[in-house]
Amino acid sequence: MIVNLKCGKCNFIYDFEVGKVSYGKNYSLVFEKETICPRCGAKGEDLLSELGQSQMTAWELENDI
Repeated sequence: MIVNLKCGKCNFIYDFEVGKVSYGKNYSLVFEKETICPRCGAKGEDLLSELGQSQMTAWELENDI
């Protein structure tokens, strides 16, 4: 699944293929693939952009979560 993310370090907004999406402890989103910012190279420092939040809401509704 491609999700729109925002880097928590440099604030760059980008699309990333995260693989399968699931829930971890405390209902936090878990991506199959580790995210890497294409601008600064930060790993796992991602946040959902506004578009990404909408994408995850749609994913939840489609998967009856």
